Amino acid sequence: MKRSDRRFQKDLRLRQQALLSLRQEEHLQEVVRGAKTAFYAGEAEGILTGAEFLYQQAGYIRKRWWVLQGMVLAVLGIFLGYASGGPYTRRIMGAAAPLFGILLLPELWKNREANAMEVENAAFYSLRQIYAARLFLLAMVDLLMLTAFFLILVGSGRILLEEVMFQFFLPLTVTCCICFHTLYSRLPCTEAFALFLCLLWSGGWIQIVLLENVYDKVAVPVWYGILVLAVCYLAYCIYRGQRNCRGILEEKEV
Repeated sequence: MKRSDRRFQKDLRLRQQALLSLRQEEHLQEVVRGAKTAFYAGEAEGILTGAEFLYQQAGYIRKRWWVLQGMVLAVLGIFLGYASGGPYTRRIMGAAAPLFGILLLPELWKNREANAMEVENAAFYSLRQIYAARLFLLAMVDLLMLTAFFLILVGSGRILLEEVMFQFFLPLTVTCCICFHTLYSRLPCTEAFALFLCLLWSGGWIQIVLLENVYDKVAVPVWYGILVLAVCYLAYCIYRGQRNCRGILEEKEV
């Protein structure tokens, strides 16, 4: 009887310990759930509005690239004031437009070059939202600068609107297409490779505009058609990149 009593007491202690461990685990899970609820409630109260999020992202963009873009436009305006039109205007604008777009490369590649993708993937806002905000800010500032600059030039009669569209915005749009295609490509493309392609395109475009027997023989509707196609492809590159942003960039990092 004594041996059976000891066995019974041992079994009873084991069951009590198991029950106590189970209660402790349940209590711990309850504490974790409560902590998560409190954390989510605190974060929900501190979510930024759209304007606040854009303002925050604007602080991460290095302003020197906008300053350099403004300097490019200023130098372009000075040279256009002395140009006599024709091939000289085409050459100047053909060189300035890709350079204006190339200055976006350091900002677009900044996060990848700094290996910041893992940090951004762990942020509250998604990688798509972060890139969309920065692209929106870059586009808005560039659009304001270009609109003000060419309104002054066209309004003063120093250049025609048609020349602006074909000789500046067309090469600029193609340059942006190269930048975003390489940025969102699934192949490992570096900033140096994108810069090389942009410079190659710039040199090819300058040769095209200097060949008057080629440039002048292309009808105006054809140039407009090429410009529209370039804009559509640029929009497609950005849309595709934003839709598959996380997958493309994570794949590159791996």
